[in-house]
Amino acid sequence: MEQERTNWNDDRLDRLADQVDRVAGQVAALGKHMDDRFDAQSARIEKRFDNLTYGLVYAMASILAAFGGALVALHM
Repeated sequence: MEQERTNWNDDRLDRLADQVDRVAGQVAALGKHMDDRFDAQSARIEKRFDNLTYGLVYAMASILAAFGGALVALHM
């Protein structure tokens, strides 16, 4: 009688271990998916900051050229 109960518990524990392994695999796949999404978003944001930096550099160069031109025009 005792042997049957042990087998019954062992089978339940084996099924539980299989379910835990499946869920662990799903969690790992979800983590990889989230990492891929984060990397894609990070690259997109980084590109926007690069474009903003280039725009600011061009704007500053234009302002300096305008002030330089105004100074030259005033001294002539």
